[in-house]
Amino acid sequence: MSLLKPIILGFQGISNGRKTAFFGKFVYSVDSDLSFENYSRAKTFKSIIALYTAKPVRSAEFTLHFDHGTVTGITDGSGSFWCEAEMDMQQTQLKQIDLDNNEIKIPDGAYRDSIQTITASTILVSDLDDTLINSFVSSKLKQLRALLFTAVEKRTVVKETAEFIRQQANAGAATLYLSNSEQNLYPMLKRFLILNKFPSGALMLRQYVHLRSWIWGKISRRLNNHKRTMLEKIMELFPERKYILLGDNTQRDLTIYLDLAKAHPASVQCVIIRQATLKHANKVLLDEAAGFFKTNNITFYYGTELPANFIIQ
Repeated sequence: MSLLKPIILGFQGISNGRKTAFFGKFVYSVDSDLSFENYSRAKTFKSIIALYTAKPVRSAEFTLHFDHGTVTGITDGSGSFWCEAEMDMQQTQLKQIDLDNNEIKIPDGAYRDSIQTITASTILVSDLDDTLINSFVSSKLKQLRALLFTAVEKRTVVKETAEFIRQQANAGAATLYLSNSEQNLYPMLKRFLILNKFPSGALMLRQYVHLRSWIWGKISRRLNNHKRTMLEKIMELFPERKYILLGDNTQRDLTIYLDLAKAHPASVQCVIIRQATLKHANKVLLDEAAGFFKTNNITFYYGTELPANFIIQ
């Protein structure tokens, strides 16, 4: 493991003003340059493969040093961590990370190194793949080609939903990004959001996987509960807020958002599903969702393009 260096694959800190959740991922990687800035096709391919063959830093003690105070924890079996602590209002900026008593370099500009304190009354939670970035999830060949060989600068934005998110941010909504993409892709996705001037917000990705597991997951199309689990954690950390949920029809976003709205009908203000593929819709699910949302005064839209001047009730 001499060629492998420990790196952090993302640090996030979100706070409600009283409690803060810190989460991220440590891995050993042969590639320490993960800026994804102006990569060639070959460099893009090499970096993506390096991210999916990196080794997780399991059961390791870490310390996060802020401008005021520290937070300590231990990584899990996948190298990930999620810890919560009472908020120190002076504790806002991450200064240093120690892993097993060794300092880890924090790449400049790669991660948000300040805690995102959310005071807004409305939180917009958005999916990424085929909601904000054209990922071609419904076509595995196109999806792999875009992921492995397309530089971030050439990845295309879904203009309608991107503009909608910016409008909501300008109106005062806080933004969080929640995706079924793996933690392996954090550096690339973070670069995409920054490059395309999306509103700042925590990026929540599902559990890190190795290349073999990733390939098998694509073949078997295994379901996971990442989005629902994280949405519950978000709502627990930010109760008494109104939520706008934005997704698409290439995966299970409508099912997940409908289940969440049934559990928290007073909290969900709006559900928007972009019809990214013209596959046959589940009419029973659509009818159930439309009926429930109407009964509970939840704004609902399902279609290929957002209507002009879309109004949230």
